[in-house]
Amino acid sequence: MNWQSKFNNLKVCVLSLSMALSAGLVGISGVAATGVADASAAMELSVTGDSYSRLVLFKEGMFPEQAATLIEGWKDIQATILPETGLIRLSGSSPTLVREAELAVLQAFTDAVEYTGSDPKVELKLDDSEMIAASLTPQIVQQNLVDIKNIGDNPKLDKSFSKTMDFEGLNANRGEETVRAEELLYEKWGWDIKEVTDDWKSHDIQRGSRDVVIAVVDSGIDSSHPDLKDSLIGTGKSFVPGIESTDDNLGHGTMIAGTISADGKLLGVGPGLGLVPYKVFDTGKADSSWVVEAIVEAVNDNVDVINLSLGTYKSLLKPDDQAALLAYERALAYAQLKGVTVVASSGTDGLNISDPSILAQALKWDASELAVHAPGGLPDVITVSAYNRQHEKAFYSNYGLHDMIASPGGDYGSTWFTKGELNLTSMCLTTYPTHLPQSELSKLVGLPVGYEFMIGTSLAAPKVAASAGLLIAEAKERGYRLSPSAVKDMLFETANDYGEHGADEDFGVGGVNVYAALMRLNP
Repeated sequence: MNWQSKFNNLKVCVLSLSMALSAGLVGISGVAATGVADASAAMELSVTGDSYSRLVLFKEGMFPEQAATLIEGWKDIQATILPETGLIRLSGSSPTLVREAELAVLQAFTDAVEYTGSDPKVELKLDDSEMIAASLTPQIVQQNLVDIKNIGDNPKLDKSFSKTMDFEGLNANRGEETVRAEELLYEKWGWDIKEVTDDWKSHDIQRGSRDVVIAVVDSGIDSSHPDLKDSLIGTGKSFVPGIESTDDNLGHGTMIAGTISADGKLLGVGPGLGLVPYKVFDTGKADSSWVVEAIVEAVNDNVDVINLSLGTYKSLLKPDDQAALLAYERALAYAQLKGVTVVASSGTDGLNISDPSILAQALKWDASELAVHAPGGLPDVITVSAYNRQHEKAFYSNYGLHDMIASPGGDYGSTWFTKGELNLTSMCLTTYPTHLPQSELSKLVGLPVGYEFMIGTSLAAPKVAASAGLLIAEAKERGYRLSPSAVKDMLFETANDYGEHGADEDFGVGGVNVYAALMRLNP
């Protein structure tokens, strides 16, 4: 039973949300007056730099046109209005003025307001592998890395470096390694993409089309990367206040982009697919409203698929969380209504996200709390967990939903936890901004600038997003359009069964196989 059904059984009021053309989703709601009153009293303001913010969410079909006129009179308040979700974000440099603005909206439109609340942060948790890579010294790598000279496609390879091998000798051979890496990068290191494409066979059917656009809601994309520059069909948009560029200063978004449609030294799942960046991170944190706004903007831009390799945990009971949580659900429902497929990662805390009570306990919340992971785990989104090269659930991957699909996200190898041996063939290699420093790990292996090893559900989700894009591209060539539900059904029905027979907690329906899904379109 999924968390929505369990929550209904707790007899908490459930809002039946019908958007513009009667598209539906399950929304979480309490007594509206209580939510507004509690939020107004507590006034927990979200802080971003020198800016404070609050969210005001209106009831379905009751978003007032007069709200814009009211807000225009506030010179020191910035307001973001999203009528598609019924959301207004109020922000300013003075917490007092933000409070006054919120109260003014409440007084003017009391009967129309569903919730007011904070704008919770979404933290971009760069997976442990990046921190490990950044902290590895040549000496540590020499002692623990699997022999790079013998690395091939054997997933069981666990041969360690000889501790007598000196690092200078390895440096002397780096030039030879670099040449081979440049020539055969995707063949040597692309096991995860091979998994999804069935050893590249899907590329013989469909490589993607620039007319099929994947929105990468993340930290931006390195537009100068040689493997990605031809995939970018637009500059996109930044939702980070004060930052207009969608270039990637963190690396995460470029990693996602390469997994989708790299076409060069690396190959993505769909090298021909188009990419557009929607930047919500410039540091490691973003406001939830920025993500909601990016989803809505991408839908209005007529993209085909949205990738969300990000997430946060929200309370089903805390009034201050309800505005953000319901705004997420409405944005996802809006995408569904407009025919846009949304794919999101399940998270990297190794938690069971199927039961709100158990999840709250695992997060060490109050005993009476209920928690959900958002946006992955919510309705109207394909949630993706991660597995390793041995087809086991990755140790970091959140799990538990039967209505979920898995994808290769990699790990450190089968002897990492027992012997401390780091097996690079078990990690995922993907694109990285060329202007950011290389890790010691990539330098050691002799990788060209612009490529890094990584693991995580963040890399699992875009493989499914790209698979969805390939199905949409194939259908378009045949003269019809696949709905989000049709895309999901096709991916789920053709998934590889890596767990127990049928859907299970670790893999959901199984591991994505885009070749099998494309073959379903080509009987």
